[in-house]
Amino acid sequence: MKLSNILTDGQFNIVYNMLSLGIAAMLFTSIFLWVARDRVLPRYRTAVMVSASVTSIAAYHYFRMFDNFSHAFAVDGVNNPGAYNVGYRYVDWLLTVPLLLVELVAVLALAKAAQSSILNRLVPAAAAMIVLGYPGDAKLDIWGLDASVWGLLSTIPFLYILYVLFVELGKSLSRQSAEVQKKVRILRLLLIATWGVYPITFIMAMGNTQATADQFVAREVGYSIADILAKCLFGLIIYSIARIKSAEDDKEFAKSEFKDA
Repeated sequence: MKLSNILTDGQFNIVYNMLSLGIAAMLFTSIFLWVARDRVLPRYRTAVMVSASVTSIAAYHYFRMFDNFSHAFAVDGVNNPGAYNVGYRYVDWLLTVPLLLVELVAVLALAKAAQSSILNRLVPAAAAMIVLGYPGDAKLDIWGLDASVWGLLSTIPFLYILYVLFVELGKSLSRQSAEVQKKVRILRLLLIATWGVYPITFIMAMGNTQATADQFVAREVGYSIADILAKCLFGLIIYSIARIKSAEDDKEFAKSEFKDA
């Protein structure tokens, strides 16, 4: 990461606190989901555990980013932006983005054939989206391709994912209850809203070999907020869907879990 000017104390504190918030949000969402996984029926437990895995992986990488940022910008009061490794975010996304799609499909408890068909398309597309986006964001000189080319290539699997989520997965929603359908629609919109931050940030940085301090702060804050919503909030909605479907499947479970509702 190269910056054209150094971070001020205020800018440093904004990023520092946002990365700290990311650690706390991911960590405590993970703890909640791991503890609460037994509050759903076994067939939906996998989705909740995948959600917990996503936030656990993210918590680890946010700790690494926090530590890396502190060393890059606060060692003896010297800014060394070249030491800030943007690869931590992309390693995190490479693992967690496909898993986000896995948990969405898993919680619907589709027939095995339908589930396999959807996941066999979503997971490779998600991995390709992240891998193709990294060289452009990190400003790597690979095959002489400009950052905009990598951004365009990354957009192709992104659009394909949207097609599968809204068209292919949409065909399976007719067999879900109205309440579950409503939650899934929220999840799909949440993915568009949060994932939309990444191409916007990418486009803003195109053409610049060095980012300004303001751009760097906006990037880190935007990515962190989007991550918290796309992982923590997403995972909690997955948990709520698992609870709803558990209650729909088992009346005794519904009585025991929602007796005070």
